[in-house]
Amino acid sequence: MAQAQTLAGWIALMAEDRGLDEHALAAATALDIEEVRAILSGVVIMMPLPALDRALRRLEGRPH
Repeated sequence: MAQAQTLAGWIALMAEDRGLDEHALAAATALDIEEVRAILSGVVIMMPLPALDRALRRLEGRPH
């Protein structure tokens, strides 16, 4: 649980830093809009860690 919240926090921080709204973040991370809303609101209990990790990697420009 803590890992999911940490990954979501980094994603939200990077989105804010880059001025990405939820639609731009969804496009940048290949997540659906509901997953992005969960990340931005910090409610990531049901999100699998690999999905959050892939989203963070896409934002950072690292290989998946």
